[in-house]
Amino acid sequence: MNPSWALHTAARRYCLERYAYWRDRYSEITRDGGGRQPDGYHYTPEALSTFPRYNVLNAIRVEVERMDPTEFTDLEKTRSLLVMAGATADDEFTREPIGEIDARVMVEERASFSRHVAGLELSHLHAIEPLPYRRVLTVEEAKSTWSRLRARWEIGDGLWHPLTDCKLPDVIAFDANAFDEAVALEQLRTTLTELGIQRVWELREYGPEYEEDVSLFTPRYNGAEGYWTSADLDWIIYASHEASVTVGGWLVGQVKALWPSWDAHVWTDRLD
Repeated sequence: MNPSWALHTAARRYCLERYAYWRDRYSEITRDGGGRQPDGYHYTPEALSTFPRYNVLNAIRVEVERMDPTEFTDLEKTRSLLVMAGATADDEFTREPIGEIDARVMVEERASFSRHVAGLELSHLHAIEPLPYRRVLTVEEAKSTWSRLRARWEIGDGLWHPLTDCKLPDVIAFDANAFDEAVALEQLRTTLTELGIQRVWELREYGPEYEEDVSLFTPRYNGAEGYWTSADLDWIIYASHEASVTVGGWLVGQVKALWPSWDAHVWTDRLD
């Protein structure tokens, strides 16, 4: 692996692993209602020392993934860019600390990331295992992809089928819980891979949007509605906030083949 690419991979891996560690630690703290003061509103010092750490690590990871490692050729320039990302990356969860504790621990995590990146020497980089490709789309790329997706699949500015009308014949919406249980992620990924699809686009109603390796393809609602497709736009999955998963294009036939009882789980409006 190119040393610059290896360094970028090491930075990504650091963020992912530290994020998972602190997220698990916070889950332990909040189990059985912990993490809050007796008033039920304010966080305990222990909680404030924990969740801001994974918030800032996530912001750093996103900033790192805005970089395209295939363009890196100079190791020390790459190192400088990564250290800068650690020092400056932010999002809505990191910009306004609640108080001294969370502000301090975010500074600590930024410093720890920078020390890790700065301390990796060439001998360390030879042992770095690759990660699946993932890159945050630029604003221009995202706009272009959204424009093409909307035109191909008749998507308006907001919601899509089944929450809005769609006259296309090759589209069907399923109950999300039933879909997730019956159609395994690995089956979907294998289907795409066998048809020669190596990378997919992940577009969200808000938050970062990605070009990513098919092994990272996870068509799930995560608080933001999502759309997934690939370069030819001949298939699509849409996960809505109303517990629906819509499948379009040739992928409909593949899903039906994987799920013999699919017709018993077509999405219906629960408000009717």
